[in-house]
Amino acid sequence: MKKIYTVILAAGFSSRLGFNKLILKIDGKTVIRKAVEPFIASGCRKIFIITGFEENKIRHALHGFSVEYINNQHYSEGMSSSIKAALPFIKDGEGVFFHLGDKPLIEKGVVMQMKSAFEISNKAILVPVYNGMKGHPVLMNIVPYMKEIEILTEEMGLREIIERHPEDTLHVQGTEENILDIDTVEDVELLRKRGYHIEEG
Repeated sequence: MKKIYTVILAAGFSSRLGFNKLILKIDGKTVIRKAVEPFIASGCRKIFIITGFEENKIRHALHGFSVEYINNQHYSEGMSSSIKAALPFIKDGEGVFFHLGDKPLIEKGVVMQMKSAFEISNKAILVPVYNGMKGHPVLMNIVPYMKEIEILTEEMGLREIIERHPEDTLHVQGTEENILDIDTVEDVELLRKRGYHIEEG
C-alpha cells in the first residue's frame, strides 16, 4: 500500500458569503468537519489542515480529530500559498489528496475508489470528473512536480499543473458531490432545497 497523505485547504476568507463558510453547519456538523471525515475514515496516513483566516474556529470545529495543522501566514495570497505551505510536510508521501474545505459532501467510498485506482495506475495525477466538470479531491504524486508547485501563482492552484500534464492525468468517474462546493448564498439555498438542515456555526 502506498503512503497516502491528505491536505485540506481551509485558510480562505469566504469573502463571497460574508462569514466563514467552513463553520457553517450541515445537519449539525460543520462544513470543515464533514469535509475531513471521509479521509479519516478511509485510513489516509496523515491529514494536514492548512489554516489561516479564523484558525481557532477551524481547530475548534475539528476538536477530537487526529489531524495536523499548518498555519499559512500568507493565506491572503490565494490557494496556491496554502499548497506551498504544505510542501515541507508532504515531500515523503507517495500520493497526496488535495481537497477543499468547502466541499463537505464527499463520501468515503469515493476516496477509497480513488486510492485503489491510484495504487494500480501508472498515472501520477487522478482527477474525478462529473458531467464533464473536473472536481475534488485531486490525488497526485507530487514528486515529479515539486519545482512547478513551488512557483504556482495565486488562485490557479494545482489546475496549472494538471492542465500542463494531460499525459500524466487519469480522469475517474466522480459524482455531483465532487463538484459541489459552498461559495455563495445560492449554494447554501440549494442545499436547503435538497433537504439539508443549514445553520451558521
